[in-house]
Amino acid sequence: MKRLSSANDGFFSISVYFLLIYLAGVYYHYFNRFQLILDIRMNLIEIYISRIQQIIN
Repeated sequence: MKRLSSANDGFFSISVYFLLIYLAGVYYHYFNRFQLILDIRMNLIEIYISRIQQIIN
């Protein structure tokens, strides 16, 4: 059986490698941003709860 693309195998593998690294970086960027937003919301909820408890007491 004849190989179709023997001259560009190295370039293809390096391109796929860099593409996967880029996609992993984008994933971790948005994951960290999502975690930061969740942390801020949880802190705000805790502040509101403590203020409400101060008003009640």
